[in-house]
Amino acid sequence: MELDVKKIIDKAVRASARDHAVQRMTEAGGGDINRSFLVDTDKTRLFVKINDGVPADFFEKEAMGLAELKKTGAVNVPDVIGYNGKSDPERFLVLSYIKDTRSPGAEERLGEQLAAMHRTEKPFYGLGHDNYIGTFQQENGEYDSWPAYYREKRLIPQIGLALKKGFLNERQAEKHVRLAETISRWLPGKPCASVLHGDLWGGNWMTGEDGSPYLIDPAVLYGDFRMDLAMTALFGGFTERFYSAYEAASKEPLNRDIWPLYQLFYVYMHLNSFGESYLPHAERIVKRYMG
Repeated sequence: MELDVKKIIDKAVRASARDHAVQRMTEAGGGDINRSFLVDTDKTRLFVKINDGVPADFFEKEAMGLAELKKTGAVNVPDVIGYNGKSDPERFLVLSYIKDTRSPGAEERLGEQLAAMHRTEKPFYGLGHDNYIGTFQQENGEYDSWPAYYREKRLIPQIGLALKKGFLNERQAEKHVRLAETISRWLPGKPCASVLHGDLWGGNWMTGEDGSPYLIDPAVLYGDFRMDLAMTALFGGFTERFYSAYEAASKEPLNRDIWPLYQLFYVYMHLNSFGESYLPHAERIVKRYMG
């Protein structure tokens, strides 16, 4: 059934910003999961996401992720104006509108702020609730071992899904599982359990009109900060200025030699989302470490 977009937008704004009246809405491009709209009210402009095909808590978990990053005080995120309850089939998330205006020095500021964000830590790896990355539900939990969490909650589920979907055959899957089972040979066992964005590719940050970087669409977890950095390097979009600023602010070794092991999770995600064109990349990473 075709969504009654105007009805849902009106409902979203009434529920989230009660004293606002919708005057105009324009569909925004760029997303492949939700439909997104710039909504002008009589008081301000809002950014509204709608989707009737996602789980009931989908937007709630996104709002929780934004709140987790915001409370670090180190980075900017859009304000969550409201989202619908779990019992409502018309699912929406209403955010403050950020006009993306890339400006000189924004990458460096992002690097510095991300390093500051990563100084917010927990005494465990993982997260106290499950959440989503894209449309994939992510089981979390609280772990004492970072390699164990990364293996059991990130790599193994995606390998199993790739096998189920036919993107990996049994022989390939066995080799990928062997890498996952021996991942502690390369990953730090007890890194700082930093708060991570969790899906930090080039499309998940923007710059406000005042030049301040903003993070969007998080898939939050607590773990090795290098996982966030590895994702920034996977598809490009970040220059060496970003990494230099991060390293200067962090004063921690970036250990780029282990980044492909963190990128492997995201490659599996893309394999399971978009198909076998991502398999050669996954195979190259496995071969690099397993021979």
